[in-house]
Amino acid sequence: MHSMYFYHQLITRDFILKTPVKTIYDCPKITKGTVSLSHKFISAEKLVVLPYFVALLLWTGQRPTLIRAKKSVATFGLKKSAPFGCFVTLRKDSLAHFVDKLCLAVFPRLQQNTPESFLSFNKNTVNFGLDAFLKCTEIQPNTDMFDFLEGCSCSFVTSASTVHHTQLYCSGLHFPVLKKKKINGKL
Repeated sequence: MHSMYFYHQLITRDFILKTPVKTIYDCPKITKGTVSLSHKFISAEKLVVLPYFVALLLWTGQRPTLIRAKKSVATFGLKKSAPFGCFVTLRKDSLAHFVDKLCLAVFPRLQQNTPESFLSFNKNTVNFGLDAFLKCTEIQPNTDMFDFLEGCSCSFVTSASTVHHTQLYCSGLHFPVLKKKKINGKL
């Protein structure tokens, strides 16, 4: 039993106390997560996609899928069906392990350096970008191989009905949800 299940029990109890829900099944859960990497140099040389592919494989523990161009775009130098990135869709146990890594390893390091929130919320989705995912324990031993990777974008879909419920659930998971306000010149 990993910590995501323990978190879910605690967050559900906290959510029931903070909001007027009728049953435990009305509490939100994270249902799907997507992590993607792309860069403009991948379209120029096909072998450049390999480090991106391996980085996602190491970080998520799941085989990524290549993102290919649907049509040619001359301004970007992109040809039809040329690869320009890769992504992973996470569900169930692999999603729970990934959220554990984010909550226990990545977000505590980022919160020390960033005073403001970098998450964006829609009705039931949470989107954010990580520019320093090279600090992850799976990728750190091989930083010389991945030193040119700039960042990734992550998206989580929840079963919440409103933005406020999504924010409450994410704050329970210790996502950096709320912006820190300055009071009298101090954080």
